[in-house]
Amino acid sequence: MHRVIIVGGIPCVGKTSICGEIARQLGIDIMLSTDYLREFLRGAVAGDSDYDLLNTSVYDAWKRFGEHNKDNIIKGYREQSAIISMGINSLIERASKNQESVVIETLYFVPEQLPALKNPGVLPIYIQVSDIGVYRKMMLERDKFTHPGQPGGRLVPHIDEYRFMAEDALNECKKYGIKVFDNLDYIKTRDEVINFSRH
Repeated sequence: MHRVIIVGGIPCVGKTSICGEIARQLGIDIMLSTDYLREFLRGAVAGDSDYDLLNTSVYDAWKRFGEHNKDNIIKGYREQSAIISMGINSLIERASKNQESVVIETLYFVPEQLPALKNPGVLPIYIQVSDIGVYRKMMLERDKFTHPGQPGGRLVPHIDEYRFMAEDALNECKKYGIKVFDNLDYIKTRDEVINFSRH
């Protein structure tokens, strides 16, 4: 049976490492990151004003909506997510149609925008880091593990924006009954996620 495992979470919570382990342990050959989907879309829709929000970093997307506050940060995040989610739905639909197993990692995790999560064989998972001190440390160490060309230190000034996005996603997970893992211990969390993904 094919599996489509979609792992959500804000940057630097361990998504990339854990998704790589899921793919290796479960023998899944296709692993996709919506960071690359976003870059593809930026090029594909360049010059189209309907999609120019994609040219803004997600932590700055609030600027289109007014003051720097929680509501506008979430609004900017969700507006970007609505665009990316069209692509995620298409990826899931294709994998389901072709009976292909895929692991997808994404910052853009808004289940109400992802009807394809209801497809048979689709397993959504969310990863958080509840302790801000642990999260800051993971940000600062990001380039040692999975993103050597994108040090997480540049994201530290936006830690509050990302945590508001995570709070919104966690509310969605509660609403839709999606399993959440708190990555305070990488090895423990990795093993728990892999075991959960096997079922």
